[in-house]
Amino acid sequence: MINRKNLMLSSLVFATVISASSAPLAYGAESKSASPSAVTFKINDVHYSNSTGKHSLLSAPFVKNGSTMVPVRAAAESLGASINWNNKNQRITLSGAGFGSIQFTLNSSYAVNAKGEKIKLPEQVRQAKGTVFVPARSLATLMGVRLQWEPATDTITLANQAQTPGSINFNYPFAKDTEGWKGGFADMPVDYDKEIYELDFARNLLPVQNNTANYGLKLSGHNRSDDLFMYLSKGMEGFKPNASYNVNLKFAMYTDAGGGMIGIGGSPAESVFLKAGILANEPLSVPTSSEGSQYYRMNVDIGSQGTGGKDVKVIGNAAKPDVEKDGYQRVEFDYSAKVTANAKGEIFILIGADSGFEGLTTLYFDDIKVTAQAASSGQ
Repeated sequence: MINRKNLMLSSLVFATVISASSAPLAYGAESKSASPSAVTFKINDVHYSNSTGKHSLLSAPFVKNGSTMVPVRAAAESLGASINWNNKNQRITLSGAGFGSIQFTLNSSYAVNAKGEKIKLPEQVRQAKGTVFVPARSLATLMGVRLQWEPATDTITLANQAQTPGSINFNYPFAKDTEGWKGGFADMPVDYDKEIYELDFARNLLPVQNNTANYGLKLSGHNRSDDLFMYLSKGMEGFKPNASYNVNLKFAMYTDAGGGMIGIGGSPAESVFLKAGILANEPLSVPTSSEGSQYYRMNVDIGSQGTGGKDVKVIGNAAKPDVEKDGYQRVEFDYSAKVTANAKGEIFILIGADSGFEGLTTLYFDDIKVTAQAASSGQ
């Protein structure tokens, strides 16, 4: 039965965002090495690790209104910055060679950078157990350090850019929630009939025998317009702005469509084309005029059904491996591309199903893994 609360309208994409920007940092590092490089924290854990080992916190990192709040002193000192507290003004000043100075004031929604500019924060600077917390994303941006979020373990690492590892890894098993992935739909009328299109994006138990604990992302839709594009997307941070990376995407798809079958407009298996893209900007479904009508179309070039586009390529179809067996089966996919991170140090992953089958298609996705390696100038 379709869960209408999870209905996706593309232009109003459902998203539960686990922000890589909101991640934790710690308090009370007792010492730092001559070349501090990185610090790792875990939400709701009163321990953190840096180049000198594991340390205890007075108060654990936490999430507030979608932003992970981190203890600013431990974060800054672990990364080699100096810190000064002005009790009269309730203000902390960070100083470092790479960023100059940054000021945070308790209970303020703004920081001040080295140029004296006020920078809006997603959450107020807060205090808990004598420890001042700031939003992790804002701290990383202002200090010019890389932030890497690992949703499977609720851990975050801040690292100096000059000493970041060449490889950046992300893993999404969907054990807790959607882990920041969004679902959307395109190539359909803006005024489509919700009852007959049956669009659905949700985190669900995978439909395999005896499964009570393994979750994935469900995409479902009925192609009523000769074409329907269903997709998942995710923005990833922590890359060097405007730098090039070789990125590999691996994921599992669960399908119950048997190959060799005939359907309206095409096969429910071979006429549902799996596509992937690794992009510098967020893929979105937007209202577009077409022959006097309004249709949702993608803002990136996905091609058409069995043909890929400039930005998105065909990597397979929705056929299950063994047509003789009933039920859903797992299919593995692998795709690689080179991408230049945008000015914010972001890249975006798109996984889609472009349907020429004029019927209902329901797919599940799990174990999405992304590995990025800095590209050499010669590549």
